[in-house]
Amino acid sequence: MKEGMPILQHLNAFNKILSDLLVLEVKLEEEDKTLLLLSYLLLSYDHLATTIVYGKEKLELEYVGQMLQNNKLMKKTDCTKEASGLVVKG
Repeated sequence: MKEGMPILQHLNAFNKILSDLLVLEVKLEEEDKTLLLLSYLLLSYDHLATTIVYGKEKLELEYVGQMLQNNKLMKKTDCTKEASGLVVKG
């Protein structure tokens, strides 16, 4: 993942790689795919990745993808709320 790359774009690129591997008949277990996705995230996602993995007996790629997208939406909502409360007096 490149710095500044939207998470959805990263997920799409990752899914394309998985599709390419499938065409080459390379089979990966669901948990291996999920761990690969988490390992290729930016360092800023480390805390979220740890939270997602913690206490899970089995990881599913779809679940992790949804959590990453939800995190991005929550950050966007938080920034919007903060910005709407700013007042400048001069």
